Amino acid sequence: MKRRDFLLSTMALTCAGFLPGILAESSAGPAGLTRFPDVQKKAATLAKSPYQKPDDRISDFWKKMSVEQFSKIYYNPKAPLWNDGGPFQMQFFHPGGPWFHHTVNITLQENGKEKDQTLQQGMFWYEGEQPTARDFDNLHFAGFRVHHQMNNEYYDELISFLGSNYFRVLGRGQQYGLSIRGLAIDTAEASGEEFPDFREFWIEKPVSGSNELVIMALLDSPSISGAYHFVVTPGDETTIDVEVSLFAREDINKLGLAPLTSMYLYGENSRKLDDYRPEVHDSDGLMIHNAENEWLWRPLARRRSPTISSFVDAGTKGFGLCQRDRSYDSYHDLDSRYQLRPSIWIEPKGSWGKGHVELVELNSDLETSDNIVCYWVSDTQLKAGQSHQYSYRLTSFLDAPQWPPVGRTLSTREGPANRPGFSYGNHEEARYFIVEFEGADLDTLAADSPIEAIFTCQDGKIYDMQCQKNPVNNQWRVSFNLSTPENRSCDIRGYLKLGDRALTETWTYLYTGKPV
Repeated sequence: MKRRDFLLSTMALTCAGFLPGILAESSAGPAGLTRFPDVQKKAATLAKSPYQKPDDRISDFWKKMSVEQFSKIYYNPKAPLWNDGGPFQMQFFHPGGPWFHHTVNITLQENGKEKDQTLQQGMFWYEGEQPTARDFDNLHFAGFRVHHQMNNEYYDELISFLGSNYFRVLGRGQQYGLSIRGLAIDTAEASGEEFPDFREFWIEKPVSGSNELVIMALLDSPSISGAYHFVVTPGDETTIDVEVSLFAREDINKLGLAPLTSMYLYGENSRKLDDYRPEVHDSDGLMIHNAENEWLWRPLARRRSPTISSFVDAGTKGFGLCQRDRSYDSYHDLDSRYQLRPSIWIEPKGSWGKGHVELVELNSDLETSDNIVCYWVSDTQLKAGQSHQYSYRLTSFLDAPQWPPVGRTLSTREGPANRPGFSYGNHEEARYFIVEFEGADLDTLAADSPIEAIFTCQDGKIYDMQCQKNPVNNQWRVSFNLSTPENRSCDIRGYLKLGDRALTETWTYLYTGKPV
């Protein structure tokens, strides 16, 4: 299922919550609360058993609901969970409709007790045909979300888990855009992608005065099981400290760690569709901090055919999908507000070893489809019976000047080199590029500073390159023509330097012919 399907359904459900006092409560099983070592043991045991598909534990009444019927389920807003004046409140998502036939077990931990959550009559309001009492038998939820007073006294959505192994998170002033996955298996492989599911959650109510939310999850799929421990800290830059233990049932060809998925329809470097908006994208680039302390920026693109790019490294320090363009004038969309879509940064804790960041770009003409995926792939494959542990910090942010700490790419523009008004030379097959950089050091440098633009392309020719300070926006602009044999694809790299000092990150661009 596409993440955008989840977005549409969550918009329809609008904060599916419940009333206290009508929760189904069951014993916690063994004495004491479930802790992460317990989830790890459960995942390890699960991996030793044959895989079983998730049960369709909902009645036909819920399964046969149309999109319109499903959109007319409303939660009872009188009293969400944890409505005791603390900074967090919790709500649930209703199962059913075209998408959510698989439910998850959700256990809440509070005051030393555990409560298994099931959906009861009175939690939701239903328009049209009404469910019967039997439709509520042992009915669990499709997922959940937690709200927080990040922006003001109102409880805004902080984090949500809904469908497969997807989740999303927000920081202060942000609006949902890209999604996060727990794991990616065989993405963009000819064999087809495997989508693991989060099957069970344990959520710990924060103690009074705490601004941390602890969530544990059990993941399962035909190839692997896993235990996840999330510590969520909301703020201007909301962080999630993630600890993962994986247990392989089968040999896994390609295991993608800390995957991010996003939408890029068109932007400055892509051909505009028939649309009133100048740009449409949740993210506009991939940022990487590699083991050599080099910062890379790869602008995203909508490709003619699926394109996979690998950034080989021996110990990547960080990577993420970013939305750098924060100007409303770039979008003119009062509903989607793409200028407020968060960037997500992944920082491995400890070394993840040799491997590569992989970027997958797909062609799409739909704003509701995610066509961008990135993740980390290790050089060492995980074999059946083996386990793997790793951890990382995930940060959701609007603008973080520490990433990168040098000048950064602000815009990438591409067009035909044979431009109107330029009659000299034969540029029939060439492309014209403009790349602009900004940063504190760059802004203060005089226009006559001896800044050098170091741009290369192994399989193509770069010529007529100019580097100048843009007097309109105070940014430094590099322009050049590119020609390649038979319009062949090539990788372009470039940065600005002053003397022996690099002033900017390295801009890297995959040219695959004229944009679609």
